[in-house]
Amino acid sequence: MPSKKKSLSSSETKQPSISASEESLPHDREKFMTLGEHLEELRSVLIRSILVFTVFFVAALYFGEELHKIVIKPYKNILGESATFYQIKLMAPFMVYLRTGFMVSILITFPFALAFLWGFVSPALEPRAARLGKALIAFSTVLFWLGVWLCWAQAFESFLKIFLVTVRPLDIETRLPIDEYYDVFFNMHLIFGLSFQLPVIMVLLAAVGILKLSFLLKHWREAFIGIAFAAAVLSPGPDVISMLMLFVPLLVLFAISLVLIAIIERK
Repeated sequence: MPSKKKSLSSSETKQPSISASEESLPHDREKFMTLGEHLEELRSVLIRSILVFTVFFVAALYFGEELHKIVIKPYKNILGESATFYQIKLMAPFMVYLRTGFMVSILITFPFALAFLWGFVSPALEPRAARLGKALIAFSTVLFWLGVWLCWAQAFESFLKIFLVTVRPLDIETRLPIDEYYDVFFNMHLIFGLSFQLPVIMVLLAAVGILKLSFLLKHWREAFIGIAFAAAVLSPGPDVISMLMLFVPLLVLFAISLVLIAIIERK
């Protein structure tokens, strides 16, 4: 009996050894969250994005008159300060303010939403991938606003000048419907901003090994034709000049993408 008690006591006191790394694992919250907790985290990301959008949307509605003056400035520059629009639909003026507030809020909220979403995804990635993702988000935001700025500073006003002055017959009075002008304005700026994401897409494909520099250099003619086709489809007007306004920046961005891919492959 004593020997049996002794063996029992020794087996009870003997515990499996736990390493320090195993003890610290439960504290790594991101790796041990349940599916419900991940969905709750994603829900908070969406709520924060919606709140940011709502704040900017309310501010855009409050400053609707000032934003309207900014949007119609290229139109006034081409036709003069006395140039006016005309209204076709009953709700057109009201929809103009709503559309302006919505588009401006989307443009400003876009970088915030990307940052919130990346904060949700990055804990599951390696530190190097997380840093690369932050750099790509910043790069994507800069390129998007660069495309919007280029459209505002150069392309849009030149586009208006071609169709409102250069090719206008002498016996036609130029006055645009206000809703048509806003459609062209926002569509053209959005197309330029999204088109400038070409380097980001190409760098991402190269980083994961899908796209190779040798392949792009070998098929540069096909890439040239593809860019021309995309510019023809995405350009706001049916003329060659509006196509070139988008084709030339895309060609420059394609060349920049080749340089970035070469740097990635070298590293």
